[in-house]
Amino acid sequence: MKIWIKVLLGLVIGAFLGGYLPEDGAAEFFQYAAELVINIGYYVLFPLVFFSLAVGIFELRKENMTLRVLGRGVLYGLAATFLLVLIGTASVVLLAPDRIPIIIEQESPFSVPGVGEILKSIFPRNIFTVFTGAGSFLLPIYVFALFLGMNFTFDRSISRPVVQLFDAFSRILYHGNKFIVEILGLGMIALTANMVFTVNRIPQFELFGQLLLLLSINAVFILFGVFPLLLYFLGGRENPYKWLYGIITPLAAAAVSGDAYFTLMSLIHHGRENLGVSRRVGSALFPLYAMFGKAGSAMVTGIAFIVILKSYSSLGLTVSAVLWVMLFSFLVSFLTGPFPGSAVFIGLALLCSWYGRGIEEGYLILRPVLPLLISYGVVLDTATAAFAGLLAARHEDQHHEIFLKDYV
Repeated sequence: MKIWIKVLLGLVIGAFLGGYLPEDGAAEFFQYAAELVINIGYYVLFPLVFFSLAVGIFELRKENMTLRVLGRGVLYGLAATFLLVLIGTASVVLLAPDRIPIIIEQESPFSVPGVGEILKSIFPRNIFTVFTGAGSFLLPIYVFALFLGMNFTFDRSISRPVVQLFDAFSRILYHGNKFIVEILGLGMIALTANMVFTVNRIPQFELFGQLLLLLSINAVFILFGVFPLLLYFLGGRENPYKWLYGIITPLAAAAVSGDAYFTLMSLIHHGRENLGVSRRVGSALFPLYAMFGKAGSAMVTGIAFIVILKSYSSLGLTVSAVLWVMLFSFLVSFLTGPFPGSAVFIGLALLCSWYGRGIEEGYLILRPVLPLLISYGVVLDTATAAFAGLLAARHEDQHHEIFLKDYV
């Protein structure tokens, strides 16, 4: 059975259970089960990224492709982020969703990290702590693997045994990750039921209806219009919707988990087995996008922040305010890497803090629907990663065609 069919069955069963089971007891159980499923998804992810990236960089460097692949990947990620922020800002200005009533809170229930704290978390003093940390940030492991891979080529007779060991670990861990993805359908039951219970607990859901509708329109437009069109003209004028079919499972995982790292383990598998992205490119770009390629989260953050501005002021938006939102939505997306399950929330909190003028805690008016906003962001982040990764692989001739009947 195809993985996406298992995942679809899991979605249906989870939605049924979440919709019809009594909330007392069941909601708490499925919340715990969902957290356990996400932990299982993380289980082999960090060592898989570490060993696969080191080997991938070694192979790229042998062919003098390292800077080209990473440079092209970064360029595509930046371009996609700018494009989605532009689309999101234009849509919220033109369609103008209604204001949301301001919620009065005594104090913020969240602890929002500052920019300095975020930057310090990127580079620990002791690199070995990346193997014993809480598993909230991939970048230290990514940089360490990149460093090792670049140095595997200094004397190949010396490094050959280590490269072979890393390659063996990479393949073993990939096989273990494959098993987890294969049974993902069972995990989707818990994740979907937990999401349904979360949505059912949203008070006055209708207040956020126009905002969620706007995000849905943007998501459909980008997934079925913008990315396929770009892929058709830039990626070889082939059927671009094969790409979308190939990432059904990662998109579903993103929607119900709202966690970029949990989704990454599925994207790594489907990127190779469905999209045909080589290991050397996928190992370098997919984790990078999970940390910094947050085009969708940037777009959702910009849209939500403009709604907050309109809710706090009856005055119309000025051109300077719109440009400010676009610029800082773009920039803040690159600071949310340590928060794979709350990028939109952290982005909104930082924007409100930077903007000031009495709306430092303005993000709290969107608190009830934050899980949904985060899910929209991660879905579009995942689509961006798959799109940019496939495009980079094709342009660097690191892609092999896979027939639809062979998709997993």
